[in-house]
Amino acid sequence: MKADLSALTETAKNWRAMAERCGTLRDNYRDHVRKKLTGWKGESAGAFWKSSDITLHELSASKRQATKIAEVLDDAHGRLVKAREHLKNVRDQAVHEGGMKVDEYGKCNLDTSDLSDKEAQSALRDPGRADAEAKWNGRIQKAVQHVEDVDHENMLALKAAATDKDGKGESGGFNSKAVGDVEKYAAQRSAELAARLDSLKNGGGLTARERHDLQVMLRANADDTYFTRTMLDSLGPDGLIDATNQLNALAYRTDKGHQEQYLGLEKSLATSLATATRVPVFRDGDGKRIPLSSAEYGKKYTAWLHSGDGEFYDKWRSGMRKAGVAEWSYSLRPATGVGDASSYGRGYQTLVTLMKHGDGYSPQMLHDLGDDIRAAEEKDPDIWDHAGFGKGVSTTSGLPEMRSATFENDPYDGLLAIMSKHPETAAGYLDPASDADLDKDGVQKNDRMEYLVKQRDWKIVDVDVYDTDDRLDKDARDGFEAALKAGATGRLPDTVATVDSPKHSAANAGVMEEAVRVFGYTPGKDDVSPIAKGEDFAGFRRTLAEMIADYPGDVQRETYGDDRLPVRGHPAKFDPGALHEYLNQVGRDPYGYGVVKASQQMYTVEHLQDVIRDLPPGADASDVRDYVGDAVIGGAYVSGVLSEAKADALYDDKVAEAEDFNKSADEASKWVNRFVGLGTGNLGSGQGGAFLSTPVGWAQEDLNTAIMEQIKRDVPQEAEKGAVQGRYEFTQSQVDTRDFYRDWVETLGREVGLRGHTLNAMVAGAGRDGLSGFQDGAGTVRSHAGPTPAG
Repeated sequence: MKADLSALTETAKNWRAMAERCGTLRDNYRDHVRKKLTGWKGESAGAFWKSSDITLHELSASKRQATKIAEVLDDAHGRLVKAREHLKNVRDQAVHEGGMKVDEYGKCNLDTSDLSDKEAQSALRDPGRADAEAKWNGRIQKAVQHVEDVDHENMLALKAAATDKDGKGESGGFNSKAVGDVEKYAAQRSAELAARLDSLKNGGGLTARERHDLQVMLRANADDTYFTRTMLDSLGPDGLIDATNQLNALAYRTDKGHQEQYLGLEKSLATSLATATRVPVFRDGDGKRIPLSSAEYGKKYTAWLHSGDGEFYDKWRSGMRKAGVAEWSYSLRPATGVGDASSYGRGYQTLVTLMKHGDGYSPQMLHDLGDDIRAAEEKDPDIWDHAGFGKGVSTTSGLPEMRSATFENDPYDGLLAIMSKHPETAAGYLDPASDADLDKDGVQKNDRMEYLVKQRDWKIVDVDVYDTDDRLDKDARDGFEAALKAGATGRLPDTVATVDSPKHSAANAGVMEEAVRVFGYTPGKDDVSPIAKGEDFAGFRRTLAEMIADYPGDVQRETYGDDRLPVRGHPAKFDPGALHEYLNQVGRDPYGYGVVKASQQMYTVEHLQDVIRDLPPGADASDVRDYVGDAVIGGAYVSGVLSEAKADALYDDKVAEAEDFNKSADEASKWVNRFVGLGTGNLGSGQGGAFLSTPVGWAQEDLNTAIMEQIKRDVPQEAEKGAVQGRYEFTQSQVDTRDFYRDWVETLGREVGLRGHTLNAMVAGAGRDGLSGFQDGAGTVRSHAGPTPAG
């Protein structure tokens, strides 16, 4: 922290002075020795000129070397100053933001000097104190490590500049190819070392010192655009793929003792790839970010491709298109240490394997890579086929395969998994309106979800050499499922909505609309839903249920036809036929049924609360009845749809007896708690309005219990039952739905002080429209020959 770094710049001045003197000496030798002997011939002359050429080269090289050493010293000074300033800033943040006391060794402890004894003791007993101290200790240690890495890298560049490797003149003479830019040297050296990772070269790959040097250079510069582009340019797409293959082989098969180091190298290499291929965020004249893939974005992106940065990106992408489809083999020494083994895979499989270790990829890069991978497999649907792990032969090459569980067999699905970590990226990729380019008929061309669901060949595991009976990979479609949920909800796929969750964007709503269209179906357009029993995507029912549960107001807008119903963010507009089939299919899964039911009932009850609280002054009984009826009819309608879905599950899909179905539906109780705890979840005031607070005056547990009890009491008609029993069960289900809304209207009405005719009118409206809504919903999707519902 206190080192005087000015000695570096002072030394650099001396080296520049030396370079001038070397240049003077070279000029004198050239002008006053060699030129004086022009025309001298014979054996002695021949010997002289041969020796003199070497002397002139070394004198010229001495000037170059001295100049470049001066440049390295100046560069080293600037890099160390910058690294130390970063360390100082982290230290200051620990003090001022973290409330830490930082000692001379960089150790952080909570600073209690300004607190009273009582306050200090309380702060020291705080369970979160240790975590806070560890956080700041970690940040300072990382900043110190960066200073050390920069220092080590400076040393490597200085030694390299002073080492004769030009292959000319005297052996061990001056270096005519010295590099005076530390980042440039480090990038070229990193590419050189990465290319030598092959475990069968040099008796086992890189030496321990070379591995350490590569680790330091990649770690220190992974976020530097100049370094990463210089390195990747030197390595090339082919070299990057080969280096990744070797790192995986070393980490998981041939040198497990240094696995952590190899995985660290892979992470730094992935981060370097993200940095080098970063497409900038484009903004309009007001400084606002331009939406990805909009028409304006497309213009900016096209113009950027003609810039220096854009040309690098375009060239790299073009090279990867070739390397990505090529089949790669690499030799590795088996664990026995005897003989060779070979592994095979396509370049894109290796690339995505690498990318899983990093983060920070630009959305445009991920979108472009996804489209390039799709284009490759559309040309050859069997391009990713493999024979499994460690056995068989590839039907595409006829060569034996040795796949690792860490290898990304399906690069498209793996890339979608990466996109799922960035919901906005996933939404932009799957939203059909995200592609601004139109075809000749003026139709948008983004059919990515349609392709993934209805056209793509997901079976990439060869069962026989004739490629006649492929099967799904062990984790088939996991990445697509995660990206789908992230894109539709706008949050990470393994999280639930909270009051801090972002509202649905237009792209989120577009993904949800497309999911309903693609996974549902409209009679006459599709033969069967992709999520119907026995179909390829039946396993998506739970995820699709959680997605549509995020849009209760949007669903009711469509089913009831009221655009005034509040939604969270940009409203989604669904195809009516597809929506009904979508709800029917996800409702056939007990968990899916419970999730959607909980979402709808919670939304409806809290919308009721909002309506009741905001009744217009002086509203008569007729108006009040209609206000409340309008608030419940949408939720009742969806309850009818779900009730019929439950019947279809019990009869058509043979899921289980009703009792077993209800036990499985209990899993959805956490969703009831989630919506209750969240308040309205997706409810606001008007289009995309603010969240309302959790209802007061009644217990959360009461609503939770009421919803789950209604789920269990829903025993709809089944076709195999007699007409009398079927009508009885259907009538009982719709009456339970009616009574659910009537009871909650009465509870909420009394909470705000309503009594007499007004309260009775509200209860009547809830009963009337709750019943009619349920009947209408149940009648829309009935696909089995059950008895006609009682009127």
